[in-house]
Amino acid sequence: MYMNKFLILSALLVASCGTTQITKTVPVVTSNPTDLSGDFLYSSSMYGSDDAGPNANIAVLLPMNGPAKTVGQNIKTSIETAFLSKPAENIRVSFYDLSGEKSRRDLVIRDALNTNPDVIIGPLFAEDANELRSAKPSKTPVISFTSDVNALGDNLVTMNLIPTQSIETIVRQMQSDGAKTMLVLAPDDNSGKQMAAAATKISDAYDMPINGLFYYKSGNSESIKDVAMRASMYNARSSANTRAREVLSDIINKESVDYTTRKNLENQLEKISRTETLGPVPYDSILFLGSGEDAKTITSFLRYYGVGNRDAAMYGTTLWHGSDIASDFTMSGAKYATLPPVSDNFVALYNMVSGKDPDFLAAFGYDAANLSLGMLYTQKSKDAYLFDPSGYIGTTGMFRIQPSGESERALRIMELNGSGEVTESKNAPTNFLVPLYSVNISDLKTVSEKELKTRGINPGDYIKIPEYLRRKSEYKTKTIGANYVSEETTEINDAPIQIYASTEKETISSEEFQPVKLEKVSRKYIDSVEVTE
Repeated sequence: MYMNKFLILSALLVASCGTTQITKTVPVVTSNPTDLSGDFLYSSSMYGSDDAGPNANIAVLLPMNGPAKTVGQNIKTSIETAFLSKPAENIRVSFYDLSGEKSRRDLVIRDALNTNPDVIIGPLFAEDANELRSAKPSKTPVISFTSDVNALGDNLVTMNLIPTQSIETIVRQMQSDGAKTMLVLAPDDNSGKQMAAAATKISDAYDMPINGLFYYKSGNSESIKDVAMRASMYNARSSANTRAREVLSDIINKESVDYTTRKNLENQLEKISRTETLGPVPYDSILFLGSGEDAKTITSFLRYYGVGNRDAAMYGTTLWHGSDIASDFTMSGAKYATLPPVSDNFVALYNMVSGKDPDFLAAFGYDAANLSLGMLYTQKSKDAYLFDPSGYIGTTGMFRIQPSGESERALRIMELNGSGEVTESKNAPTNFLVPLYSVNISDLKTVSEKELKTRGINPGDYIKIPEYLRRKSEYKTKTIGANYVSEETTEINDAPIQIYASTEKETISSEEFQPVKLEKVSRKYIDSVEVTE
Protein backbone atom coordinates (compact mmCIF):
# COMPACT_ATOMS: atom_id res chain seq x y z
CA MET A 1 0.00 0.00 0.00
CA TYR A 2 1.66 3.19 -1.26
CA MET A 3 5.19 1.72 -1.28
CA ASN A 4 6.87 5.10 -1.94
CA LYS A 5 5.31 6.55 1.19
CA PHE A 6 6.27 3.46 3.13
CA LEU A 7 9.93 3.81 2.18
CA ILE A 8 9.94 7.41 3.37
CA LEU A 9 8.26 6.42 6.63
CA SER A 10 10.67 3.53 7.14
CA ALA A 11 13.61 5.91 6.99
CA LEU A 12 11.95 8.10 9.60
CA LEU A 13 11.24 5.09 11.82
CA VAL A 14 14.85 3.89 11.68
CA ALA A 15 16.09 7.37 12.55
CA SER A 16 13.68 7.62 15.47
CA CYS A 17 14.58 4.26 16.98
CA GLY A 18 17.98 5.54 18.02
CA THR A 19 16.49 8.25 20.23
CA THR A 20 13.20 6.73 21.38
CA GLN A 21 13.03 4.22 24.20
CA ILE A 22 10.93 1.20 23.30
CA THR A 23 8.24 0.44 25.87
CA LYS A 24 5.57 -2.18 26.13
CA THR A 25 1.92 -1.50 26.83
CA VAL A 26 0.71 -3.26 29.96
CA PRO A 27 -2.99 -4.12 29.66
CA VAL A 28 -4.02 -2.77 33.06
CA VAL A 29 -5.86 0.34 34.16
CA THR A 30 -3.47 2.92 35.55
CA SER A 31 -3.89 6.33 37.10
CA ASN A 32 -2.02 7.95 34.22
CA PRO A 33 -3.18 7.91 30.58
CA THR A 34 -1.46 5.64 28.06
CA ASP A 35 0.72 7.49 25.57
CA LEU A 36 -0.51 6.84 22.03
CA SER A 37 1.28 9.73 20.35
CA GLY A 38 4.38 7.73 19.44
CA ASP A 39 3.05 4.17 19.33
CA PHE A 40 3.52 3.84 15.59
CA LEU A 41 7.14 4.89 15.93
CA TYR A 42 7.78 1.91 18.19
CA SER A 43 8.22 -1.75 17.34
CA SER A 44 5.35 -4.12 16.66
CA SER A 45 5.82 -5.59 20.14
CA MET A 46 3.65 -2.73 21.36
CA TYR A 47 0.59 -4.79 20.45
CA GLY A 48 2.02 -8.24 19.84
CA SER A 49 3.60 -10.10 16.96
CA ASP A 50 2.45 -9.43 13.41
CA ASP A 51 3.07 -13.12 12.63
CA ALA A 52 0.38 -13.98 15.14
CA GLY A 53 -1.85 -11.07 14.21
CA PRO A 54 -5.58 -10.95 14.68
CA ASN A 55 -6.48 -11.54 11.01
CA ALA A 56 -8.87 -8.63 11.24
CA ASN A 57 -10.76 -6.35 8.91
CA ILE A 58 -10.97 -2.55 9.37
CA ALA A 59 -13.42 -0.50 7.29
CA VAL A 60 -12.87 3.25 6.88
CA LEU A 61 -15.89 5.33 5.83
CA LEU A 62 -15.04 8.89 4.74
CA PRO A 63 -16.18 11.39 2.10
CA MET A 64 -13.62 11.30 -0.71
CA ASN A 65 -15.50 13.65 -3.04
CA GLY A 66 -17.93 16.54 -2.83
CA PRO A 67 -17.88 19.53 -0.44
CA ALA A 68 -16.15 17.57 2.34
CA LYS A 69 -13.53 16.05 0.05
CA THR A 70 -10.59 17.94 1.57
CA VAL A 71 -11.52 17.00 5.13
CA GLY A 72 -12.07 13.37 4.18
CA GLN A 73 -8.81 13.15 2.25
CA ASN A 74 -6.86 14.69 5.15
CA ILE A 75 -8.22 12.11 7.59
CA LYS A 76 -7.59 9.35 5.05
CA THR A 77 -3.97 10.44 4.72
CA SER A 78 -3.44 10.34 8.48
CA ILE A 79 -5.00 6.87 8.72
CA GLU A 80 -2.83 5.61 5.85
CA THR A 81 0.18 7.14 7.57
CA ALA A 82 -0.66 5.30 10.77
CA PHE A 83 -0.99 1.89 9.13
CA LEU A 84 2.06 2.41 6.93
CA SER A 85 4.05 3.25 10.04
CA LYS A 86 3.24 -0.15 11.47
CA PRO A 87 2.39 -2.54 8.63
CA ALA A 88 0.46 -5.61 9.70
CA GLU A 89 0.01 -8.43 7.19
CA ASN A 90 -2.95 -9.92 8.99
CA ILE A 91 -4.99 -6.72 9.10
CA ARG A 92 -6.90 -5.59 6.04
CA VAL A 93 -7.83 -1.91 5.79
CA SER A 94 -10.51 -0.96 3.26
CA PHE A 95 -11.54 2.60 2.39
CA TYR A 96 -15.11 3.45 1.34
CA ASP A 97 -16.14 6.72 -0.31
CA LEU A 98 -19.02 8.08 1.74
CA SER A 99 -20.03 11.02 -0.45
CA GLY A 100 -22.94 11.87 -2.70
CA GLU A 101 -26.66 11.52 -2.10
CA LYS A 102 -27.93 9.85 1.05
CA SER A 103 -29.29 6.85 -0.86
CA ARG A 104 -25.82 6.23 -2.29
CA ARG A 105 -24.14 6.66 1.07
CA ASP A 106 -26.55 4.19 2.65
CA LEU A 107 -25.60 1.60 0.03
CA VAL A 108 -21.91 2.19 0.73
CA ILE A 109 -22.53 1.63 4.44
CA ARG A 110 -24.31 -1.65 3.66
CA ASP A 111 -21.42 -2.75 1.41
CA ALA A 112 -18.92 -2.05 4.18
CA LEU A 113 -20.99 -3.95 6.75
CA ASN A 114 -21.24 -6.94 4.42
CA THR A 115 -17.49 -7.47 4.89
CA ASN A 116 -18.07 -8.02 8.63
CA PRO A 117 -15.50 -5.46 9.80
CA ASP A 118 -13.98 -5.93 13.24
CA VAL A 119 -13.60 -2.15 13.65
CA ILE A 120 -15.04 0.75 11.65
CA ILE A 121 -13.34 4.16 11.43
CA GLY A 122 -15.64 7.02 10.40
CA PRO A 123 -17.99 8.41 9.29
CA LEU A 124 -17.58 12.17 9.49
CA PHE A 125 -21.16 13.44 9.65
CA ALA A 126 -23.97 12.77 12.12
CA GLU A 127 -26.49 11.71 9.46
CA ASP A 128 -24.21 8.91 8.28
CA ALA A 129 -23.32 7.99 11.85
CA ASN A 130 -27.01 7.59 12.70
CA GLU A 131 -27.53 5.36 9.66
CA LEU A 132 -24.49 3.24 10.51
CA ARG A 133 -25.49 2.95 14.15
CA SER A 134 -28.90 1.55 13.25
CA ALA A 135 -27.54 -0.86 10.62
CA LYS A 136 -24.42 -2.31 12.28
CA PRO A 137 -24.22 -5.18 14.78
CA SER A 138 -24.44 -3.61 18.25
CA LYS A 139 -21.04 -4.96 19.37
CA THR A 140 -19.08 -3.67 16.37
CA PRO A 141 -17.01 -0.69 17.54
CA VAL A 142 -17.20 2.45 15.42
CA ILE A 143 -14.71 5.29 15.88
CA SER A 144 -16.38 8.24 14.15
CA PHE A 145 -15.56 11.94 13.80
CA THR A 146 -18.98 13.49 14.37
CA SER A 147 -19.42 16.21 16.99
CA ASP A 148 -23.15 15.50 17.39
CA VAL A 149 -23.67 13.66 20.69
CA ASN A 150 -27.13 12.55 19.55
CA ALA A 151 -25.51 10.23 16.99
CA LEU A 152 -23.42 8.40 19.59
CA GLY A 153 -24.09 5.20 21.52
CA ASP A 154 -24.27 1.44 20.91
CA ASN A 155 -20.47 1.28 20.62
CA LEU A 156 -20.40 4.17 18.17
CA VAL A 157 -18.01 6.74 19.62
CA THR A 158 -16.36 9.90 18.35
CA MET A 159 -12.82 11.22 18.30
CA ASN A 160 -14.00 14.75 17.67
CA LEU A 161 -14.06 17.43 20.34
CA ILE A 162 -17.51 17.95 21.81
CA PRO A 163 -17.96 21.75 21.48
CA THR A 164 -19.73 22.09 24.81
CA GLN A 165 -16.59 20.95 26.63
CA SER A 166 -14.85 24.17 25.65
CA ILE A 167 -17.81 26.08 27.11
CA GLU A 168 -17.44 24.41 30.50
CA THR A 169 -13.67 24.91 30.40
CA ILE A 170 -13.94 28.63 29.65
CA VAL A 171 -16.76 29.21 32.16
CA ARG A 172 -14.54 27.63 34.78
CA GLN A 173 -11.81 30.08 33.72
CA MET A 174 -14.24 33.00 33.94
CA GLN A 175 -15.07 31.99 37.48
CA SER A 176 -11.36 31.74 38.31
CA ASP A 177 -10.87 35.26 36.91
CA GLY A 178 -13.50 36.59 39.30
CA ALA A 179 -16.35 37.14 36.85
CA LYS A 180 -19.77 37.44 38.46
CA THR A 181 -22.27 37.64 35.62
CA MET A 182 -22.05 37.26 31.85
CA LEU A 183 -23.57 38.19 28.54
CA VAL A 184 -23.89 35.37 25.99
CA LEU A 185 -23.75 36.02 22.24
CA ALA A 186 -24.47 33.11 19.89
CA PRO A 187 -25.06 32.56 16.16
CA ASP A 188 -28.70 32.21 15.16
CA ASP A 189 -28.41 28.69 13.77
CA ASN A 190 -28.82 25.14 15.06
CA SER A 191 -25.23 24.89 16.29
CA GLY A 192 -25.37 28.29 17.97
CA LYS A 193 -28.63 27.51 19.71
CA GLN A 194 -27.27 24.19 20.94
CA MET A 195 -24.21 25.98 22.29
CA ALA A 196 -26.42 28.60 23.97
CA ALA A 197 -28.53 25.86 25.57
CA ALA A 198 -25.36 24.19 26.84
CA ALA A 199 -24.03 27.52 28.14
CA THR A 200 -27.28 28.05 30.05
CA LYS A 201 -27.02 24.65 31.67
CA ILE A 202 -23.34 25.11 32.50
CA SER A 203 -23.89 28.59 33.91
CA ASP A 204 -26.46 27.18 36.33
CA ALA A 205 -24.05 24.45 37.43
CA TYR A 206 -21.25 26.94 38.07
CA ASP A 207 -23.47 29.64 39.58
CA MET A 208 -22.41 32.07 36.87
CA PRO A 209 -25.63 33.96 36.00
CA ILE A 210 -26.38 34.84 32.40
CA ASN A 211 -27.65 38.41 32.46
CA GLY A 212 -28.47 38.54 28.77
CA LEU A 213 -28.48 36.22 25.74
CA PHE A 214 -28.67 37.43 22.16
CA TYR A 215 -28.65 35.62 18.81
CA TYR A 216 -27.11 37.14 15.69
CA LYS A 217 -26.85 36.04 12.08
CA SER A 218 -23.27 34.92 11.50
CA GLY A 219 -21.43 37.04 8.95
CA ASN A 220 -24.30 39.55 8.76
CA SER A 221 -22.95 42.94 9.82
CA GLU A 222 -26.40 44.52 10.20
CA SER A 223 -27.58 41.75 12.51
CA ILE A 224 -24.36 41.89 14.50
CA LYS A 225 -24.58 45.69 14.76
CA ASP A 226 -28.15 45.50 16.07
CA VAL A 227 -27.21 42.88 18.69
CA ALA A 228 -24.20 44.94 19.79
CA MET A 229 -26.36 48.04 20.23
CA ARG A 230 -28.90 46.16 22.32
CA ALA A 231 -26.27 44.36 24.36
CA SER A 232 -24.51 47.65 25.11
CA MET A 233 -27.70 49.35 26.34
CA TYR A 234 -26.65 52.13 24.00
CA ASN A 235 -30.00 53.91 23.81
CA ALA A 236 -30.44 54.09 27.58
CA ARG A 237 -26.80 54.93 28.33
CA SER A 238 -26.72 57.54 25.56
CA SER A 239 -29.92 59.17 26.82
CA ALA A 240 -28.52 59.17 30.34
CA ASN A 241 -25.38 60.90 29.10
CA THR A 242 -27.44 63.54 27.28
CA ARG A 243 -29.60 64.20 30.34
CA ALA A 244 -26.57 64.49 32.64
CA ARG A 245 -24.96 67.02 30.32
CA GLU A 246 -28.20 68.99 30.14
CA VAL A 247 -28.44 69.23 33.92
CA LEU A 248 -24.82 70.29 34.35
CA SER A 249 -25.01 72.79 31.49
CA ASP A 250 -28.25 74.35 32.75
CA ILE A 251 -26.89 74.78 36.27
CA ILE A 252 -23.69 76.37 34.98
CA ASN A 253 -25.62 78.80 32.77
CA LYS A 254 -28.62 79.57 34.97
CA GLU A 255 -27.62 79.23 38.60
CA SER A 256 -25.55 81.51 40.74
CA VAL A 257 -23.01 79.28 42.41
CA ASP A 258 -19.62 79.92 43.97
CA TYR A 259 -16.38 79.59 42.00
CA THR A 260 -15.41 76.18 43.44
CA THR A 261 -18.81 74.68 42.71
CA ARG A 262 -18.86 76.09 39.18
CA LYS A 263 -15.40 74.73 38.45
CA ASN A 264 -16.43 71.30 39.72
CA LEU A 265 -19.53 71.32 37.51
CA GLU A 266 -17.51 72.37 34.47
CA ASN A 267 -15.02 69.56 35.06
CA GLN A 268 -17.83 67.03 35.29
CA LEU A 269 -19.41 68.33 32.09
CA GLU A 270 -16.09 68.16 30.24
CA LYS A 271 -15.49 64.58 31.38
CA ILE A 272 -18.97 63.33 30.50
CA SER A 273 -18.86 65.07 27.10
CA ARG A 274 -15.86 62.95 26.08
CA THR A 275 -18.12 59.92 25.65
CA GLU A 276 -21.58 59.28 24.28
CA THR A 277 -22.72 56.95 27.04
CA LEU A 278 -23.02 57.01 30.79
CA GLY A 279 -23.09 54.21 33.33
CA PRO A 280 -21.92 50.57 33.26
CA VAL A 281 -23.42 47.57 31.51
CA PRO A 282 -25.03 44.95 33.80
CA TYR A 283 -22.41 42.24 33.20
CA ASP A 284 -18.67 41.93 33.67
CA SER A 285 -17.87 39.30 31.06
CA ILE A 286 -18.97 38.29 27.56
CA LEU A 287 -19.07 34.71 26.30
CA PHE A 288 -18.86 34.47 22.51
CA LEU A 289 -20.21 31.19 21.15
CA GLY A 290 -19.46 31.88 17.50
CA SER A 291 -16.33 32.03 15.38
CA GLY A 292 -13.39 34.30 15.98
CA GLU A 293 -14.35 36.40 12.96
CA ASP A 294 -17.84 36.97 14.37
CA ALA A 295 -16.36 37.81 17.77
CA LYS A 296 -14.01 40.35 16.21
CA THR A 297 -16.87 42.07 14.39
CA ILE A 298 -19.12 42.12 17.45
CA THR A 299 -16.31 43.48 19.63
CA SER A 300 -15.74 46.34 17.18
CA PHE A 301 -19.41 47.29 17.30
CA LEU A 302 -19.53 46.97 21.09
CA ARG A 303 -16.57 49.32 21.32
CA TYR A 304 -18.36 51.72 18.98
CA TYR A 305 -21.35 51.65 21.33
CA GLY A 306 -19.24 52.31 24.40
CA VAL A 307 -18.39 48.84 25.72
CA GLY A 308 -14.70 47.95 25.70
CA ASN A 309 -12.56 45.27 27.27
CA ARG A 310 -12.29 47.43 30.40
CA ASP A 311 -16.04 47.18 30.82
CA ALA A 312 -16.33 43.44 30.26
CA ALA A 313 -13.76 40.67 29.82
CA MET A 314 -14.11 38.62 26.64
CA TYR A 315 -14.12 34.83 26.41
CA GLY A 316 -14.49 32.37 23.57
CA THR A 317 -14.56 28.67 22.75
CA THR A 318 -12.46 26.40 20.58
CA LEU A 319 -14.26 27.91 17.57
CA TRP A 320 -11.76 30.76 17.84
CA HIS A 321 -8.88 28.45 17.01
CA GLY A 322 -7.33 29.37 13.69
CA SER A 323 -9.18 32.69 13.41
CA ASP A 324 -7.42 35.88 12.41
CA ILE A 325 -7.98 37.65 15.72
CA ALA A 326 -4.57 37.63 17.39
CA SER A 327 -3.49 41.04 16.04
CA ASP A 328 -6.81 42.80 16.70
CA PHE A 329 -6.18 45.21 19.58
CA THR A 330 -9.89 45.33 20.44
CA MET A 331 -9.59 41.65 21.40
CA SER A 332 -6.59 42.19 23.64
CA GLY A 333 -6.97 40.30 26.91
CA ALA A 334 -9.58 37.90 25.52
CA LYS A 335 -9.27 34.23 26.47
CA TYR A 336 -10.53 31.06 24.86
CA ALA A 337 -10.38 27.30 25.41
CA THR A 338 -8.89 25.03 22.79
CA LEU A 339 -6.97 21.81 22.25
CA PRO A 340 -3.24 21.52 22.89
CA PRO A 341 -1.11 21.81 19.72
CA VAL A 342 -0.66 18.79 17.48
CA SER A 343 2.48 16.88 18.53
CA ASP A 344 5.68 17.77 16.68
CA ASN A 345 6.36 14.12 15.83
CA PHE A 346 3.07 13.71 14.02
CA VAL A 347 3.38 17.08 12.29
CA ALA A 348 6.77 16.04 10.87
CA LEU A 349 5.44 12.62 9.84
CA TYR A 350 2.28 13.96 8.21
CA ASN A 351 4.16 16.76 6.48
CA MET A 352 6.64 14.26 5.02
CA VAL A 353 3.79 12.25 3.52
CA SER A 354 1.40 14.99 2.39
CA GLY A 355 3.57 18.09 2.10
CA LYS A 356 1.40 20.06 4.51
CA ASP A 357 0.70 20.33 8.23
CA PRO A 358 -2.20 18.36 9.73
CA ASP A 359 -5.29 19.94 11.22
CA PHE A 360 -7.06 18.64 14.31
CA LEU A 361 -9.30 16.22 12.38
CA ALA A 362 -6.30 14.70 10.63
CA ALA A 363 -4.67 14.24 14.04
CA PHE A 364 -7.87 12.60 15.31
CA GLY A 365 -7.69 10.20 12.36
CA TYR A 366 -4.18 9.14 13.34
CA ASP A 367 -5.30 8.45 16.91
CA ALA A 368 -8.38 6.60 15.66
CA ALA A 369 -6.16 4.23 13.68
CA ASN A 370 -4.02 3.78 16.77
CA LEU A 371 -7.03 2.93 18.91
CA SER A 372 -8.36 0.47 16.34
CA LEU A 373 -5.05 -1.40 16.34
CA GLY A 374 -4.99 -1.33 20.11
CA MET A 375 -8.44 -2.94 20.26
CA LEU A 376 -7.36 -5.69 17.87
CA TYR A 377 -4.10 -6.55 19.62
CA THR A 378 -4.99 -5.99 23.28
CA GLN A 379 -5.36 -8.90 25.69
CA LYS A 380 -8.39 -7.11 27.14
CA SER A 381 -11.81 -6.90 25.55
CA LYS A 382 -12.33 -4.25 22.88
CA ASP A 383 -14.62 -2.30 25.21
CA ALA A 384 -12.17 -2.43 28.10
CA TYR A 385 -9.43 -1.05 25.87
CA LEU A 386 -11.55 1.61 24.16
CA PHE A 387 -13.22 2.88 27.33
CA ASP A 388 -10.15 2.84 29.55
CA PRO A 389 -10.99 5.41 32.27
CA SER A 390 -7.34 6.42 32.54
CA GLY A 391 -7.48 7.66 28.96
CA TYR A 392 -4.77 8.20 26.40
CA ILE A 393 -2.21 10.76 25.34
CA GLY A 394 -2.76 11.31 21.64
CA THR A 395 -1.47 13.67 19.02
CA THR A 396 -3.54 16.54 20.49
CA GLY A 397 -3.06 15.88 24.18
CA MET A 398 -5.00 13.80 26.67
CA PHE A 399 -8.40 12.26 25.93
CA ARG A 400 -10.59 9.35 26.83
CA ILE A 401 -13.74 7.81 25.41
CA GLN A 402 -16.80 7.76 27.63
CA PRO A 403 -19.22 4.81 27.54
CA SER A 404 -21.75 7.27 26.12
CA GLY A 405 -19.49 7.60 23.07
CA GLU A 406 -18.25 11.12 23.77
CA SER A 407 -14.56 11.92 23.64
CA GLU A 408 -13.52 13.78 26.76
CA ARG A 409 -10.56 16.00 25.89
CA ALA A 410 -8.23 18.08 28.04
CA LEU A 411 -8.20 21.71 26.91
CA ARG A 412 -5.89 24.63 27.53
CA ILE A 413 -6.60 28.36 27.91
CA MET A 414 -5.15 30.80 25.38
CA GLU A 415 -4.94 34.59 25.78
CA LEU A 416 -4.74 37.34 23.15
CA ASN A 417 -2.58 40.41 23.66
CA GLY A 418 -3.28 42.34 20.44
CA SER A 419 0.29 41.96 19.17
CA GLY A 420 -0.36 39.01 16.88
CA GLU A 421 0.91 36.51 19.43
CA VAL A 422 -1.32 34.08 21.31
CA THR A 423 0.01 32.92 24.66
CA GLU A 424 -0.96 29.90 26.72
CA SER A 425 -2.24 31.18 30.06
CA LYS A 426 -3.20 27.79 31.45
CA ASN A 427 -1.91 24.35 30.48
CA ALA A 428 -4.20 21.45 29.66
CA PRO A 429 -4.56 18.80 32.39
CA THR A 430 -2.36 15.72 32.07
CA ASN A 431 -4.50 13.09 33.81
CA PHE A 432 -8.07 12.29 34.81
CA LEU A 433 -7.46 12.01 38.55
CA VAL A 434 -9.69 15.07 38.87
CA PRO A 435 -12.73 14.96 36.54
CA LEU A 436 -12.46 17.52 33.77
CA TYR A 437 -16.19 17.99 33.25
CA SER A 438 -19.10 17.75 35.64
CA VAL A 439 -22.03 18.91 33.53
CA ASN A 440 -23.88 16.22 31.61
CA ILE A 441 -24.92 17.78 28.32
CA SER A 442 -27.99 15.83 27.31
CA ASP A 443 -31.57 16.64 26.40
CA LEU A 444 -30.69 20.24 25.67
CA LYS A 445 -33.68 22.47 25.12
CA THR A 446 -33.55 25.53 22.93
CA VAL A 447 -33.36 28.73 24.93
CA SER A 448 -34.85 31.99 23.73
CA GLU A 449 -33.16 35.36 23.71
CA LYS A 450 -32.90 36.92 27.13
CA GLU A 451 -33.03 40.68 27.39
CA LEU A 452 -30.58 42.33 29.76
CA LYS A 453 -31.73 42.36 33.35
CA THR A 454 -30.94 45.85 34.56
CA ARG A 455 -32.24 48.47 36.95
CA GLY A 456 -31.45 51.02 34.27
CA ILE A 457 -29.32 54.15 34.34
CA ASN A 458 -30.20 57.21 36.39
CA PRO A 459 -28.12 60.21 35.21
CA GLY A 460 -28.33 61.74 38.67
CA ASP A 461 -26.25 58.89 40.09
CA TYR A 462 -23.27 59.95 37.99
CA ILE A 463 -23.17 63.68 38.60
CA LYS A 464 -22.62 65.70 41.75
CA ILE A 465 -24.65 68.85 42.19
CA PRO A 466 -25.55 70.85 45.29
CA GLU A 467 -28.30 69.21 47.26
CA TYR A 468 -30.59 72.20 47.19
CA LEU A 469 -30.41 72.19 43.38
CA ARG A 470 -31.11 68.47 43.16
CA ARG A 471 -34.53 69.08 44.72
CA LYS A 472 -35.52 71.50 41.98
CA SER A 473 -37.87 69.89 39.48
CA GLU A 474 -35.89 71.02 36.43
CA TYR A 475 -32.80 69.19 37.68
CA LYS A 476 -34.42 65.96 38.76
CA THR A 477 -33.54 62.85 36.78
CA LYS A 478 -35.35 59.60 36.05
CA THR A 479 -34.05 56.08 35.57
CA ILE A 480 -33.73 55.16 31.89
CA GLY A 481 -33.85 51.66 30.38
CA ALA A 482 -34.87 49.70 33.48
CA ASN A 483 -35.64 46.07 32.67
CA TYR A 484 -35.50 44.23 35.94
CA VAL A 485 -37.87 41.41 36.79
CA SER A 486 -37.57 39.67 40.13
CA GLU A 487 -37.52 35.93 39.50
CA GLU A 488 -37.42 34.22 42.90
CA THR A 489 -35.84 36.51 45.43
CA THR A 490 -36.01 40.23 45.86
CA GLU A 491 -32.76 42.05 45.38
CA ILE A 492 -31.75 44.37 48.17
CA ASN A 493 -30.78 47.83 47.05
CA ASP A 494 -27.38 48.50 48.59
CA ALA A 495 -27.67 52.23 48.01
CA PRO A 496 -28.03 54.07 51.32
CA ILE A 497 -31.34 55.76 52.03
CA GLN A 498 -30.88 59.51 52.08
CA ILE A 499 -33.08 61.70 54.26
CA TYR A 500 -33.03 65.38 53.41
CA ALA A 501 -33.87 68.17 55.82
CA SER A 502 -37.20 69.77 55.04
CA THR A 503 -37.96 73.46 55.16
CA GLU A 504 -41.60 72.68 55.87
CA LYS A 505 -42.79 73.42 59.40
CA GLU A 506 -45.98 71.49 59.03
CA THR A 507 -46.45 68.76 61.64
CA ILE A 508 -47.59 65.30 60.57
CA SER A 509 -50.72 64.43 62.54
CA SER A 510 -51.95 61.35 60.70
CA GLU A 511 -52.40 58.28 62.92
CA GLU A 512 -50.68 56.24 60.24
CA PHE A 513 -47.41 57.98 61.01
CA GLN A 514 -47.58 57.97 64.81
CA PRO A 515 -44.90 56.05 66.76
CA VAL A 516 -45.86 52.65 68.13
CA LYS A 517 -45.34 51.98 71.84
CA LEU A 518 -43.11 48.92 72.24
CA GLU A 519 -43.71 46.33 74.92
CA LYS A 520 -40.98 45.46 77.38
CA VAL A 521 -38.89 42.47 76.36
CA SER A 522 -37.68 40.09 79.05
CA ARG A 523 -34.05 39.02 78.64
CA LYS A 524 -34.75 35.53 79.86
CA TYR A 525 -37.08 34.87 76.96
CA ILE A 526 -34.46 35.94 74.47
CA ASP A 527 -31.89 33.63 76.05
CA SER A 528 -34.18 30.62 76.26
CA VAL A 529 -36.04 30.65 72.97
CA GLU A 530 -34.47 29.44 69.76
CA VAL A 531 -35.47 31.60 66.86
CA THR A 532 -35.55 30.04 63.41
CA GLU A 533 -36.42 31.43 60.04
